[in-house]
Amino acid sequence: MHTYNTQNRSTLAYRFTVSDKTDIALINLKALVKEHNKNVREWGGIPLRVRLMGRGGDRGRNYSTPHKNAKAFDVYVHERN
Repeated sequence: MHTYNTQNRSTLAYRFTVSDKTDIALINLKALVKEHNKNVREWGGIPLRVRLMGRGGDRGRNYSTPHKNAKAFDVYVHERN
């Protein structure tokens, strides 16, 4: 399951939150970014990167948590420098 909540976000890179790494929305986003980057190599442009930030670890923290302890993942798309 994924949720879209862009309120109170300090970055435009945030896309959505997923409960696990096998979420279909995350898989689709990664495929889109992969296709985009393939086109960038061929035609030029700025490559992108999908990043995950673990949330809600053992102590119920809502800030960055190691992936192995995370209960959810915030998904971000950044320009690759």
